[in-house]
Amino acid sequence: MRLALNFARIDPSKGGAETYVIDLCRSLVRAGHDVDVFAESWQPGALPPEVRPIRVAATGRTRGSRIWSFARNSEAAIRRSDYDCTVGFINTYAHDVIIPQGGVHAGSLRANAQRFRNPILRGLYLLGKRLNPKYALYGAIERRQYAASRRARVVAVSHMVRRHLQEHRHVPSERIHVIPNAIDVGRVRLEQPGAVRCAFRSRLGLEPTDVVGLFVGHNFALKGLRPLLKALAERSAAGGKPIHLLVGGGGRVEAYGRHARAQGLGDAVHFLGYHPDIRECYAASDFFVLPSYYDPCSLVVLEALAFGLPVITTKQNGAGELIADGREGYVLNAPDALGELVAALDRMTEDAHRAAMARAAAELGAKQTFDRHVEALVRVFEEVAATRDGHDSHGPRGGSRPHGHRSKGRTDTSGCPERPVEPGRMT
Repeated sequence: MRLALNFARIDPSKGGAETYVIDLCRSLVRAGHDVDVFAESWQPGALPPEVRPIRVAATGRTRGSRIWSFARNSEAAIRRSDYDCTVGFINTYAHDVIIPQGGVHAGSLRANAQRFRNPILRGLYLLGKRLNPKYALYGAIERRQYAASRRARVVAVSHMVRRHLQEHRHVPSERIHVIPNAIDVGRVRLEQPGAVRCAFRSRLGLEPTDVVGLFVGHNFALKGLRPLLKALAERSAAGGKPIHLLVGGGGRVEAYGRHARAQGLGDAVHFLGYHPDIRECYAASDFFVLPSYYDPCSLVVLEALAFGLPVITTKQNGAGELIADGREGYVLNAPDALGELVAALDRMTEDAHRAAMARAAAELGAKQTFDRHVEALVRVFEEVAATRDGHDSHGPRGGSRPHGHRSKGRTDTSGCPERPVEPGRMT
C-alpha cells in the first residue's frame, strides 16, 4: 500500500511518540509498503532511506500558532496527494486513521489535576489550563480529528484511551480499534549486559548487591516522581532494605534534587539527566518504576519489560493493562496510593521474588513486537483502502492512483524535490 504519515518533528531524542513514528516507518517499509512522511523537520538518518520525507511549513511567532499552522498546511498538502491511507498522530487532523499517541487532551488534563490533593488548588489548576489559549487550540484540533463527518478510524493504544475517546469526544465504538503500543525489541538488547551493568554501577559508586530501581520521564511531575520519592523516604524512615533510584530524563533536575535531599534521600537518588543509551540504565537496574498520573501506553515500560525488568506503574498508564499484578510487576490504583507503592517497592527488594518477576517480564516484553503491532495496524489501513473512493477524511480526492517516480531526496509540499539532506545537519 501507499501510505502517508503526518508528524511534526522526527527526532528520536524527544520522546516516545517520536520513537514510535520512526519504528512504525521502519516496520511498514520492511513489510513492503511505500511510506511518505509529511513533517516540519527530521533528524538526518532517523528515517529509513526508503521513506520519503515531505516538508510541511510551520510558521508563526508562538508555539501555538506554529502548531496550528502545521496542522492547516498538512491538511492542504495531503489534499493535493493520493494515498491508499493517511495516518496522523498528534495535533494534525486530515487523516483516514488517527493514532493519538498523546491520548485525549481532556483525559490527560483531568488525570494531571489529581496531583493536587487540595480541591481548591486542583480547581485553580484546571481553570488556569482552560484559560490558556493552547487549551482552545488543542480542542479545535481534536474536534476536527474526531468529527463525525470525517469518519476517520481511531487506533486507541489502550482501553483507557478508548474510554476517553468515547467519554470526551463521543467517538462511536465501531470506529475505534484498540491496538496496544509496541517496541523494536531488538533495540533494547545488549551483547554483554553483565559487563555493562558492572561498569555503569561502578561509575555511580553502586555495589553489585545494591537494589536499584529506574525511573525515566521528561515530565517528572506527570510521571509521578514526587510520590515515588515520598514512598522511598517513608521506607527509609521505617528501616526498609535500601533502594537506590536512577532518574533519567530531562525534567526539573535541580528542583527534584533539592526535594530528594529534603526527604533525606540525597545519597540514594541519582539524577542522570538525558542519557544517550538507555540500555545502560536498564542493565544497571533491578526493576523499573513509573507511577504515572497519565500515560496512554508507555513505550519505556514496554522496553523495560523486554529487558527483563519487573515494572511498578499505575492504572492511569495504559501499559499497565498488559501487566498481571504480582507476575510481571505491580499496577497501583493511583500514583498517590502510598501504601500500595511502598508495598510494591518492598517486594522488589526480595531477590527470589524479583527474579521470578524478571523472567515473566522478559517473556511478556518479548511479545510486544512492532511486527505484530503493524500487522494489526495494516488490517485497519486495508479497511480504509477498500473503501477509499469517496472517503472524505482528508479531502475529496480518492483512489490509489500510481504515485510515480519517488525522489531519493526530500520534497517540499509543492511536490518539487529538494537536494538530499546533508549528513549531520538538522533539517
